[in-house]
Amino acid sequence: MGRLEIETPDHVVLRFQLAGAGNRGFAAMADFLIASVLVYAMDFAFQKVTEIEPSLADWSGWFVFSELVIAWLYFVLLEWLWNGQTIGKRIFGLRVISEDGEPARFVAVVVRNLVRVIDFLPAFYGLGLVTLIVSSRSQRLGDYAGGTFVVRAPRPRRNWSALRTLSALPRWSLAEGQPATGPTLRVLPGEAQRLVREFVLREQKLTPAARMALAKQLAERLRSLLPEFQVADDVELIRTVARSLRAKGDEER
Repeated sequence: MGRLEIETPDHVVLRFQLAGAGNRGFAAMADFLIASVLVYAMDFAFQKVTEIEPSLADWSGWFVFSELVIAWLYFVLLEWLWNGQTIGKRIFGLRVISEDGEPARFVAVVVRNLVRVIDFLPAFYGLGLVTLIVSSRSQRLGDYAGGTFVVRAPRPRRNWSALRTLSALPRWSLAEGQPATGPTLRVLPGEAQRLVREFVLREQKLTPAARMALAKQLAERLRSLLPEFQVADDVELIRTVARSLRAKGDEER
């Protein structure tokens, strides 16, 4: 109960903790407050503009429609582009994932947010709350339609001025396999840090084929984030990043 297990094509089991109705409700309230402030600001600006140019009041119906679209796009674009998180979900440590454990894709995000209108009935998420409680995997109707789950996301250490996790990572030389001259401060997302640590912890439990397949996927992502880490071997690259993260943590302690 409260846990979700997903087996990847490489026969690796990913385990997630499902988000409960409480945290999801608080996250939803935070998101609706933010969306409401956005809509109110647009409405206030439109009223000021119509005072200057009264003829624009004829477009008020279209403007109200555009406000609703923008409020809906707040959920869609953030869940799609921000690793399955809105601002409310980020605050309460939640994120949306698909059935394969990856962040929800665009079509799934669109579908789950279209069905949000039905989940909202008859009042603030009444039907959605009942479905979420009855569901064995804490899904509302939008999650069923989009094939998504809302899970608890780890809370990485953050630099709030940059809104991203910071790690001091050394530059590496491909030819020598040794650190170059001095460390450089790089930005590594918290989700990538979590994947690196989990890979190192579970590496010995994986079959050689699964280890190489996962290492290749993770190494491709790391190379795009850390181009100065020029380590040819995928597994060794991940181990190198893990050592750097541990060293940085020891320095900060």
